[in-house]
Amino acid sequence: MPPIDTLPSQFCWTKFGTEAGDEVDAIRARKESERRSGGGLFYWGIGNSVGPSLRLLVSQVREPEVLFTPMLSRPAYLDVNPASVASWRFGVGLDGVPHALRTGVVTSKSPVVNRARRHFALVCHSEDRLDVDLDYEGFTSSSVVNLRTGAQVGSSQVTSIVRRVPELGGGRPYRVAFRARLVAPYFLTLTSSSEPLGECESALPMQDALWA
Repeated sequence: MPPIDTLPSQFCWTKFGTEAGDEVDAIRARKESERRSGGGLFYWGIGNSVGPSLRLLVSQVREPEVLFTPMLSRPAYLDVNPASVASWRFGVGLDGVPHALRTGVVTSKSPVVNRARRHFALVCHSEDRLDVDLDYEGFTSSSVVNLRTGAQVGSSQVTSIVRRVPELGGGRPYRVAFRARLVAPYFLTLTSSSEPLGECESALPMQDALWA
């Protein structure tokens, strides 16, 4: 892991807060348990697709990272009080191959009736604890832009693939609470909470090839 006072020039940025009825401390404790049981591997659920941008990041950065920052805004009512919660255990990676989430589970608000809602996950690895804040350098939203388009990151964008630029203006700083490497298959489009889509692979065997 790079020095704690140095941020990468290009990275995945995701903001976290209360989700699917779980408060931040509970989410981080669960993910830390998954990280330990998975030998450093864990899955982080996100609500928007970053597949095309993440492909670009992976093509340009040998060891891409994801930086996790607490949200600055209050959680939405449905994040705190969801009508029901879905548990996702299968997905399709950037490689197009179905994968099973063997070391954990991703939760989200259940889809609204008669309205399609997709959910996704970042495939992460870290040697550091996820439930303890470290003194990483922070940044503002005006000091990064979208990697593919060069556009500024909107306040409503929870997960983005960005590159650092000279400070374009002020703004409240985001504190980096923890960080991790993104590892193959990097990103999953979650497909089912109960049944796999075709023959599934685990992300775990892929790590030997990744780090060889």
